[in-house]
Amino acid sequence: MRLKILLLCLIIGGCGIKTKNKNKDFSDFNYSNKQRYTKKSFKADELNLFDFNTLVLSNNANLEYNNSNYSFDISIKIRKNKKILITGATGGIGNPLFKILIEPDKILGYQKIDKTFFSTDFGDIYDKLGFTLDFNQIQNILIGEPINEIISIYNYNTYEIDKNLIVYEYVDDEFSVSLFVDTNLNKLIAQEIKQIEFGRELSIYYKDFKETNNSMLYTSSKIVVNDGKNLINLYMSTNSTDTSDEILFPFEIPNNYRKIKF
Repeated sequence: MRLKILLLCLIIGGCGIKTKNKNKDFSDFNYSNKQRYTKKSFKADELNLFDFNTLVLSNNANLEYNNSNYSFDISIKIRKNKKILITGATGGIGNPLFKILIEPDKILGYQKIDKTFFSTDFGDIYDKLGFTLDFNQIQNILIGEPINEIISIYNYNTYEIDKNLIVYEYVDDEFSVSLFVDTNLNKLIAQEIKQIEFGRELSIYYKDFKETNNSMLYTSSKIVVNDGKNLINLYMSTNSTDTSDEILFPFEIPNNYRKIKF
């Protein structure tokens, strides 16, 4: 499987389903009964946000790409606002198949299968999905926080879908953004970005929240990526977390690897 495909999935997934198939645990939200939310305005910046300096998420993952399935382990390390290191492996992270380093101004990655590496920037995400994601927005996705800087939250309409479920929704001629909030948990449980004309979609669903570092962090997610031609579903499940400041971020492209275009 090409690293290009892995990157599009892994930069947007934090944790989720183990390798056994639990697809039925994640269902689409029913919009048919939505009503304008007339109660006190629910502000995204008042959510139960996850606060940290350094974070490591050790996960099992299952990737569905069109009609193929791939299972592997993923370690996601985040130094807040500075760097993200994603390592994928089978049989333990100590023998990585690929690594991806994301920094505010660049993205680097390599894979051992065909001994290749790439260097790119966030413009390639726009070329593939049709909307821009910067470093902070990717970081927010990984820790389950809203990508509300794409458009000001004040431009969203607010609807009540269920007793304890509301959605912020923004729609224009080019794309739509939806942020789903569980008012009982005071947590974001899903966010969707769709480029309507070209059938492109980036959707992330969070569940199974657990107290970590005195905050609530999800331990399961489903990530959907549709570039208009290919459909990717990524399920991951967190085995362990670490928030110690001594965490290292080792990344070095091996010698004799061939550079490829992302």
